[in-house]
Amino acid sequence: MVDVSVSPNDAPIFVRDLTSKSLKYIVAINDLDQAIQNERSVSAFQHPVEGFSYDKYNSLSDIHDELKRLKKEHPDLVTLIDIGASHENRTLLVIKIKGRQNVIGEKPAFWIDAGIHAREWIAPATAMYTVRQLVEGYDTDPQIHTLMDSVDFYILPVMNPDGYEYSRLTNRMWRKNRRPASCKRNHFHTICCAGVDLNRNFDWFFGSRGTSNDPCHETYHGPNAFSEPESAAVRDFLEAHKPKAFITLHSYSQMWLIPFGHRKRSYPQDYNTALRPLALRATKALYELYGTKYQVGTGADLMYEAAGGSHDWAKGSLKTPYAYLIELRPKNTMFGNGFLLPEREIPSTGLETWEAIRVVADEIVGQFVQPAIRNRVIATSSSTTATFTSTAGPSVSAERRGYKIVETTAVPPSPAPSTQATPTTTILPQTDKWTRWRPTTTMRTAETSKSANTLFPTTNYGSQYDQKRADICHADDDGWDHNRQARTDDSDGKQCDNYSNPAHNDNHYDYSTPNDSRVRLLRGRETPTWKLVTPKVIGPSISAEVRVPKTSTTSQPAVETTTKLLQCVDYGSYCQLWGILQLCDKRSVQKLCTKTCNPKCRI
Repeated sequence: MVDVSVSPNDAPIFVRDLTSKSLKYIVAINDLDQAIQNERSVSAFQHPVEGFSYDKYNSLSDIHDELKRLKKEHPDLVTLIDIGASHENRTLLVIKIKGRQNVIGEKPAFWIDAGIHAREWIAPATAMYTVRQLVEGYDTDPQIHTLMDSVDFYILPVMNPDGYEYSRLTNRMWRKNRRPASCKRNHFHTICCAGVDLNRNFDWFFGSRGTSNDPCHETYHGPNAFSEPESAAVRDFLEAHKPKAFITLHSYSQMWLIPFGHRKRSYPQDYNTALRPLALRATKALYELYGTKYQVGTGADLMYEAAGGSHDWAKGSLKTPYAYLIELRPKNTMFGNGFLLPEREIPSTGLETWEAIRVVADEIVGQFVQPAIRNRVIATSSSTTATFTSTAGPSVSAERRGYKIVETTAVPPSPAPSTQATPTTTILPQTDKWTRWRPTTTMRTAETSKSANTLFPTTNYGSQYDQKRADICHADDDGWDHNRQARTDDSDGKQCDNYSNPAHNDNHYDYSTPNDSRVRLLRGRETPTWKLVTPKVIGPSISAEVRVPKTSTTSQPAVETTTKLLQCVDYGSYCQLWGILQLCDKRSVQKLCTKTCNPKCRI
């Protein structure tokens, strides 16, 4: 479906031409001018709101004033950065939002921009909703608190300030920036046209498909890549602050677009393993709020080819791990008049888009922040606790969530001259996911009298992701459910793979809670000398679930486990084709095509 606007004088001729060529058409908007008037809410006409409001389309000056207000009221969370100026000397104002704490030193960056196309007013309004959710949610939402302490958010609400104001004051359907007009000779007269499509001006297959070298065309790419001060300012800033996630907000079509859009069936190497799975999870979270459905794919496959896009450049040239273009509401001109989305839909659009952005931010924490915390904790614990031998496990799964450090200590006992402490260690049972089990170095004290004290200093680590795996992979406290429930999506199903059952005996444990302990002791699944630690975030506080063995004067025997042999077998000739199609990320394919999909089976 293609949307076309026609002047009233040309409409009869245009309709006659369509009919003569047997082309089907629908008159979506009979009066464009009236639709523009209806874009504003009735209450806004009757009671105009002075200054900024989150449920209306604001001017550029009101948006900047709101950013300055947030900076004044939250100086510890908000920083304003002037990254450049437009052709008409309007400021490109970026708001940096960060938490009060820094858990890893240099935090990963998350970039969000909006308003690169002037007429897409819902994009800046949605970006401001994201700003509001972050700033106001830091002290009220534990998850937002964790995200902001782990990630720096850089948000540019209006990337095309000149075009945005021009669309407000002169031409509501203006798309490009306001580059000074360039003139061309056309037969017997001269034509002068202004503006460049900023989303064709980035250096990714610049000037190829889906662009125009005609200054009067709406997709004019400009004289050269980054010829415009707006795109050049964004490039310079991002090259200095390379983000782990990049999102650019557009409208309309309700699509979550993945690189690359310059050519059909052109994908990054991690399209099926990282970009698309995360996009599906994000759009699922978006759908669960108001039932809004989004398509997921590349712009070339779902719409049309377009080179020089900012998200393509971010992924292809800047090497940003996760880069997306989001086409916001409405679905088409039949629902919401296309670019003229009514103001009453701003809150719902902003809130549902934030739910999707939250999923992407959570992925950045799980993939880039948690490993850094883990490595720091391991280095610290190895220098302060008894020496033990371990082997490095595999890289942290991209699906891990909510990693938290949990440190527990016990009050030292009174010294006894006849007591001699000897450290004992236990061999860790072999598992593919080393993050499930954490070592507990136990100082066992020789028994000299019935009143002798025993000290158990422990250092525990864990993650909310481990709790999620444990909830999925076992059924009850009496035993292990080996017949795991079928999952509706592949990502959840993968979490139970290789989830081994450590031998344990509930008779060896004391579930009482000592008064001097700094953690709650709950029933968990572990071996006599190894603890399964699963932290839970409750507000800003941290608690942990551990199971502590009873005080004993004899060493527990080492746990003996058997390693399950890997059977490298393909159950069908179709496995080779599935491997070529990169379907090995599916759990069902992994089971049927172990030889093709498991890297350990490749010679």
